[in-house]
Amino acid sequence: MKSLANFFIVSIVILSQMSCLQDRCTDERVFTQYTPVNMTRAEFERSILLTSIRPLKDPGKMYFYQNYLFINEKGLGVHVYDLTDISSPQKIAFYDIPGNFDIAIKDHYLYADNVIDLITIDIADINAPKVVAREKDYLKQYVNFVPQTFYAYSVKTNVTQILTCENPNFNSSWFWGGVDDVFLQDATSGVINVKQTSTFSDTGISGSFARFTVVDNNLYVVGNSNLLGFDIQAPEKPALKSDNNLGWGIETIFPYKDKLFIGSSTGMFIFERKADGSVTLASTFTHARACDPIVVEGNTAYVTLRNGNRCSGFENQLDVIDVTNIYSPSLIMSYGMKNPHGLAVRDASVYLAEGDFGFKVLDAADPKNVTLITSKDDIHTYDMISLDKNTLFVIGDDGFYIYDVTDNSNPKVLSSIKPES
Repeated sequence: MKSLANFFIVSIVILSQMSCLQDRCTDERVFTQYTPVNMTRAEFERSILLTSIRPLKDPGKMYFYQNYLFINEKGLGVHVYDLTDISSPQKIAFYDIPGNFDIAIKDHYLYADNVIDLITIDIADINAPKVVAREKDYLKQYVNFVPQTFYAYSVKTNVTQILTCENPNFNSSWFWGGVDDVFLQDATSGVINVKQTSTFSDTGISGSFARFTVVDNNLYVVGNSNLLGFDIQAPEKPALKSDNNLGWGIETIFPYKDKLFIGSSTGMFIFERKADGSVTLASTFTHARACDPIVVEGNTAYVTLRNGNRCSGFENQLDVIDVTNIYSPSLIMSYGMKNPHGLAVRDASVYLAEGDFGFKVLDAADPKNVTLITSKDDIHTYDMISLDKNTLFVIGDDGFYIYDVTDNSNPKVLSSIKPES
């Protein structure tokens, strides 16, 4: 009887030890840590337009104007390159603009976000930019409360963390953490990010992640929850004309003819533009929660949805939408993708960035049967600009590339701008 009791005691000890071993599992993982940098108003209003040359390290959005390429250094400012010879881009300046992620240009005036302000910069002399206007707190984020410091940008570093299985973030690809409320994202999970066939010679061309766009004498800007319209007939005195609340999760803006297509994390908004620049909501097209830049050609809109990171959702697909009737858009077909980001379209050819998987060239002549022409999987990409029928701009973590797409089945690199360590 005593030996039987001892057997049960030993068994309980062994089982409890096994349970402890199971509960104490660990996982060593590399995260990309985004540590926020805050600034006082005096700091971000400082002399911001230094034309010193700064290395390209963390490329953001791109914008093409006349023969100049502008590449955003996320949260820090804008690199300026001369593309007169597209086979050999020449860096000519860096505009130091704290808290900058987006720009748009009309005539020789550049509109940019500067932390919480909207500034207008005269770039008639590309090497001597001048701030000529400042709209403070243009998104009206701090109407009732003005903090001492404002978020400007994040510093990105790789960190290694050992997580135990008791940690609520054990299976997460990203999370907030630490005393400084830093954002950590699994280094293998991709990037967070973010008018493409312009008919206006006095404006530029942006990628599909644009949040600023200029049409005629109007600057349209999307915040996290609204669409703003500014009258810029007098560039030195931009005047707010409209403010449409759209709910949370607004991400991108794409102008096409007399329409504005707004991408959000839950769907697409279509606005009609009036002759005076005012806008009215025509319709909404709802999809599952996901990130979704939009481009349009003819009566067809192309929307990418991707999952992971802040995008949530479970879709990785290209949606092709019939917008013949803008008051009742309808889904034509969805096509599975790996990790779709930004995209461009020209003459029914869709160029689609796939993050770590490179980019695809698709034949969309038949929206019900979009087919793969070719893919390039040797670079990281997150946005595209179709400059003309022969030239494609591509940007991603690996830098900026210009491709000759005269033959869509065989894109050829003409030149590149690589990030510097």
